[in-house]
Amino acid sequence: MMPRLAGVHVVVPVTQGRRDLAHTVRAAGARVTEGEFIAIATAADPGALTAAVARWCDGDYEWMAVTSRNAVGALYATAARTGRTLSVSMPPARLAVVGEATARASGDIGLDVALRPSRQQSAAGLVAEFPTGPGRVLAPVGNLAADVLERGLTRKGWSVDTVEAYRTVAGPGLDAAAVSAVADGSVDAVVLTSGSVARRFAAQCAHVAPHVAIVAIGATTASAAKTAGLDVATVAGTPDYEGVVAALGRAMEADSR
Repeated sequence: MMPRLAGVHVVVPVTQGRRDLAHTVRAAGARVTEGEFIAIATAADPGALTAAVARWCDGDYEWMAVTSRNAVGALYATAARTGRTLSVSMPPARLAVVGEATARASGDIGLDVALRPSRQQSAAGLVAEFPTGPGRVLAPVGNLAADVLERGLTRKGWSVDTVEAYRTVAGPGLDAAAVSAVADGSVDAVVLTSGSVARRFAAQCAHVAPHVAIVAIGATTASAAKTAGLDVATVAGTPDYEGVVAALGRAMEADSR
């Protein structure tokens, strides 16, 4: 059977040391151009993160709510650096995550996921399915995160400690040849995996050829892309690698009609 994306040229976002999505799209038969649109940097205040990790390991929280695998990685690195183990307080403490990638990253470091939203895989979806308080929740976030999680959980009776776990900064993006390929239509599709990626892509690629299909990993990313002036062709049905591949397939089928 021919791979479902055979012959398709796709721009896929990557970060340093993390190219799983690019590998998945290649495995589906596509020719991939990688773009490091963003980079992940350490928190502006490492001391605050270290203190939060210590409180978690000491059992001061009933829950930890995580919306990004980057936060999971930052927590793990901080705990390891200080000789602590994140799983030491579980149970009775519980972990809530958004999406397959964050759940997988948590499992890889020995954290069992107690809650993952079944309907809307976003901070708002997590809030909707989170139980009511009282108690304390640790919310490690990125520097660009909105306050949806903190506000929503506070309304449900929880005392929320929000701490910056990592920072999202601009990456080098695409080289000149790839920017030209997007502009002249040599590229068939572009995948956007976050609002930050969408904004960086839009800033670098001022012109996108009309037939280039822009695929967003989720509704939040699609909204950010549209705000940045991009025309989103389709949104992945599930915010994971297989969902992206399926969305790329749909976009290519629609383009061939």
